[in-house]
Amino acid sequence: MNKDAAIQSFFESFGLSAFPATSVPTSGDEKPSFPYLTYIISTDSDLGRTVASASVYYRSESWADLNAKVRAISEDVGAGKVIECDNGAIIFRKSTPFAQPLGDDSDNMIKRKILSFEVLFATTY
Repeated sequence: MNKDAAIQSFFESFGLSAFPATSVPTSGDEKPSFPYLTYIISTDSDLGRTVASASVYYRSESWADLNAKVRAISEDVGAGKVIECDNGAIIFRKSTPFAQPLGDDSDNMIKRKILSFEVLFATTY
């Protein structure tokens, strides 16, 4: 699996539809339904370190379901989660702060948490 597929696999592993933030469908049948996740990451190699962020979106009156999902993601990543890929692996770790809440001014039912990860590319290009 190439790096892009490995990254996609990592973000899909949380049981939500996952989209690169620059490729979220905005109309039609492909527009995501809540809950879903978007992410931003740059790739590197040869023990390169970078950061990644993910936004988890729920539409609800309460933060309870979103908070539960973020706790589950935190537990799943733990001290680090290794995703194997061509020419090595990608290691995701929680960064600090890990989760920050953010609402949506246009719709107070939309709840969002931004998650931060430290990423180590133990790969060659």
